[in-house]
Amino acid sequence: MKRLIANLLSAVWGSPTEPPPGVASTVTGKPSMPTVKFDPSRVTAPIKADLKENIRKIAEFDDTHCDRIYAAALRSITEGGNQAVLFNAIISLDLREMSKRRAGEISRGLSFKAKALMNRDQQLSFGIREAIWVYSGAPCQLDPRKPSAKEIRQNKAHKEADGKRYEVNKGMLLNGCLTLPGREDGCKCISRPIIPGMNSP
Repeated sequence: MKRLIANLLSAVWGSPTEPPPGVASTVTGKPSMPTVKFDPSRVTAPIKADLKENIRKIAEFDDTHCDRIYAAALRSITEGGNQAVLFNAIISLDLREMSKRRAGEISRGLSFKAKALMNRDQQLSFGIREAIWVYSGAPCQLDPRKPSAKEIRQNKAHKEADGKRYEVNKGMLLNGCLTLPGREDGCKCISRPIIPGMNSP
């Protein structure tokens, strides 16, 4: 059981290669932040296909942009979620209608959507069949200052889902659609896996 928990935490959060925060580094003698290794094999063919499809749905990009943005997005994800790589690639297109704010929204959205699928696959590989939906406390909206009617409904549903169980391989049914934490635009929710054999809600 201890090994299962350790493997699950490592899969979700990565494996620290330096001392924990506050622990002195043997090189500098100063407290150091952990560096997290990411396993690129977690970015499977279905996740790559999903990434391409999500890029094609973005109104600001046309067919001439998709390959370039896909390459940057893939690099961003395989580097463990380095959103700066994708953000800079989007800005470098010099699209008249592309603001820095919107480029940031796109970078975060593509990263979160891919991470949601990777977390689901990793949980299933460790025998995790159910998880708890966790609302972050931040509105699940692209721009909380000017939310659309759809985003207001989305945030309400995600907030009400907080603490509820769902099947990892299916997702949670919200507003008539099955979804996972992080999959919808603006979603900042996460999941808490229910580990078999341990007490859970």
